[in-house]
Amino acid sequence: MGISIRDWIVSKLSPAPIKGCGDITCTELWEAVQEYRLRELAFHVCVNTIANAVGKCEFKTFRNGQPIRENEYYLWNVEPNINQNSTAFLHKLIYKLYSDNEALVIATKHRSGAEMLVVADSFESPQVYPAKMNEYKGVVVGEVSYQKTFRENEVLHFRLNAVNVKPVLEAMTQSFNSMLALAIKNYSWGSGKHMKVHINQTEQQDPEFAQKFREMINDQIKPFFDSDSALLPEFDGYDYSEFPANATGTAASRTTRDIRSLADDIFDFTARAFQIPPVLLFGDVAGTQDAMTRWLTTCIDPLCDQIQEEINRKRYGKDLYLRGNYVLVDTSTIIHFDMFQNASNVEKLIGSGAFSINDVLAAANQPRINEPWANAHWLTLNISPIDQAARTVESSTEGGARSG
Repeated sequence: MGISIRDWIVSKLSPAPIKGCGDITCTELWEAVQEYRLRELAFHVCVNTIANAVGKCEFKTFRNGQPIRENEYYLWNVEPNINQNSTAFLHKLIYKLYSDNEALVIATKHRSGAEMLVVADSFESPQVYPAKMNEYKGVVVGEVSYQKTFRENEVLHFRLNAVNVKPVLEAMTQSFNSMLALAIKNYSWGSGKHMKVHINQTEQQDPEFAQKFREMINDQIKPFFDSDSALLPEFDGYDYSEFPANATGTAASRTTRDIRSLADDIFDFTARAFQIPPVLLFGDVAGTQDAMTRWLTTCIDPLCDQIQEEINRKRYGKDLYLRGNYVLVDTSTIIHFDMFQNASNVEKLIGSGAFSINDVLAAANQPRINEPWANAHWLTLNISPIDQAARTVESSTEGGARSG
């Protein structure tokens, strides 16, 4: 029988076991929830960072080696299905990849006959044969359970790693959470108010002393510490005094920095497991450019390469691919392009003849110019083959000598 969130909150401070949970107390369950939240926060931050980057990529489509914008382009860049835009679709795909180490995309049709792509929420792991197509059963998308058995050539099946690293990551996080809980407890104790009481020996000889002392603690001492303003009665035989600040280490030396450092450590090794340089996760400025280059090289490019390979082999096939019909996931659009900051680079790109004006405009996410000259390749006069440059110098020298 499940336990509702309301039951957790109402009874979280009660030491009594929760009905239906065996010997697990509410306090233990609440601590487990707190531990789970921090672990999931680190996981979701890393996944969203990667998904946001992939969502910015342009899925370029080609026919006979020339870029085109038709149905396939629209599916991957705008609307893969009637309920999701491409960004939401890719976020779900990336989340399933990192959460389950694999993801399944199936093609379905709208009642109008238009093709749609959806990410499966769950499916049965197929039996794997070296020379036989895998078969996927029990595919569930939202509230729909497909009775159909999908063959390998009918789906896009992505697998992130050969071995799922998430269980290992969770085990490491649990170890850090134990240290984090200890640090929080140490800080809370040092920041709290602690007193000691000296009891006269005459009082201790009372046979009912233990019971009376316990009642006094529960009825007077605890309410005194829990209240912002309270009165603590002091009886003969009881002498209260506060613990000195340096009895167990000065309270001033206890700060939240140790707690923050341990929480940062959890985010740090989670980021490293995802191939994300920690400086990008923490928002540090120093070394951002190098970290971005490394992240694109070791994380985003391999992930996008796997996505485009699966699309090309399933939705195009060998014959079309070899004829120049394919999808290319362009990761260059991830980095923000400032046209004013890169003005000199734009001039060199166009002036060297490597790119046309429209090529540069597309890279800068600007609208193309519908003119023939914008698609032409231009070359500045100071860039030319060395033999041609030599002839130009020679002719100008001869012309100068004749004029003299």
